[in-house]
Amino acid sequence: MRVGVMLAGLVATGALADGALPSDVPLASTVLSQVVPKNEAIATASQQVDDGDFEDAVKTLEKGLEQPDLTDDQLVELYRLLGLSHLYLGNEDKARDAFEKLLQARPDYELPKTAPPKIRTLYARIKEDIRKRRVRPVTLTVQPAPDVDGGEAVGVPARIEDMALGAKAKLFYRRAGAQAFSSVDFVREKGSKVDYLATIPAFEVPAEEAAWDMEYYVEVADAAQRRLAGKGDAFNPLVFQVAAKAGASPPVTESRPWYKNPWIWVGIGAGAAAITTGVVLIATSQQSATLPIQIQIEGMP
Repeated sequence: MRVGVMLAGLVATGALADGALPSDVPLASTVLSQVVPKNEAIATASQQVDDGDFEDAVKTLEKGLEQPDLTDDQLVELYRLLGLSHLYLGNEDKARDAFEKLLQARPDYELPKTAPPKIRTLYARIKEDIRKRRVRPVTLTVQPAPDVDGGEAVGVPARIEDMALGAKAKLFYRRAGAQAFSSVDFVREKGSKVDYLATIPAFEVPAEEAAWDMEYYVEVADAAQRRLAGKGDAFNPLVFQVAAKAGASPPVTESRPWYKNPWIWVGIGAGAAAITTGVVLIATSQQSATLPIQIQIEGMP
C-alpha cells in the first residue's frame, strides 16, 4: 500500500488529531509534493521519504544542497523535504532550521491541508517568528583584500552564514575616482555551505606605469533588494592597491632652463650681495682717509 494512502486514512480517521507523528507510519513525501524542475536528489529523497528511509533522505538532501546552480524552486523543495525528514526523526531544531530557510525564500509558501497537525503547528510558529523578524540574521565575514599586482584576477573570499533562500551576495568594485561600480556574484566554494568567493576579472585590474587604488564593498541582499548584511558601501568603500607595472621607471620630471633654476639665482644673489658689501667697505675706508676730523676741547681757543 502507498504511504500517501495510509497517511490520508489516518488523517481522515483522526489518528493524527493530537499532532503526533506515529513511529510506525512513514510520512509520505507525496502529501506535500510540489511541482519543481527535475532534480535527481529531489526524486531520490522523495522516494526515500515515501519508504520511511529518513536518515538516508537527510544524507541525499544535504548532498543535493551542495550542487551548484540550483533554482529557487529546487532549493525550496530540498529544504521542505529536509525539514520533513528531520521532524519525523525527532530533530525539531534541525527541522525548524530547514523550514526557516524555505520561508525566507518563499514567505507565502503554504503547506497542504493534508499535512499532519504537528507539522502545520511547527510551520505556523516558524512563520510567526519570521513575521516578527526573530529569525537569525545573516552573518557576513570578509577578509580585507591585500594589495595585488596588476594583470591578474583578484579573488575576495567571504564567509556567509544563515543566508536566506533567494538572497544573493555580490562584490561591487570600481577604480578609485570612477563614477559607477561594477559587480560580480559570490559563488559558494565546493564542499562548503558557508564559504564563498567573488572574483574580479584580470582585465579589470590592469598593470600600469603607476600604482592605483581599487574600491570595493560586499553586500548580501534578498530578492526584494533589501540589504541583509554588508561590508563597506558605495560611500565608504574598502580599498586595495594595484601595484605599478614591474620595471616601470619613476615619473620623469620636466627639465628647466638654467635660468629658471631658483638655486642659480640664489647663488647669484649671494655673490652679488658679497660683491656689493665689499665695494661699500672699500668706498667707506677710502672716504674715511680724506675726511677732515675736527676735535674741540672746552676752555681752549
